[in-house]
Amino acid sequence: MKQTVKRDRHSESVEQRGRKSATYRKTFARTLHQIDLAMLVREMREDAGLTQTELAKKVGSTQSVIARLENAEYTGHSLKMLERIATVCGIALKLHAEKKPHFDREVALV
Repeated sequence: MKQTVKRDRHSESVEQRGRKSATYRKTFARTLHQIDLAMLVREMREDAGLTQTELAKKVGSTQSVIARLENAEYTGHSLKMLERIATVCGIALKLHAEKKPHFDREVALV
């Protein structure tokens, strides 16, 4: 029960601050994207049944680099490294670009 109340208060706070500040909205959205990328790397690795060390060896890197990529606060993800990780993990990676109302493209990367 307490978690629901906290989430509701948090959601209200985010919504309230977002209405007042475009900078806050942009920063919040960017943070959500960082979390998504970190989770993507971790989920690809876990789905392939690999440890950070095993994945690092397969992509020609180190465990600490993989740990950094799985950290939601990290902002240096490269498309090239994401492609290498996806390939090793047997994942088809796609890039989707969209600008409303008329631009919508998807490209398979791996």
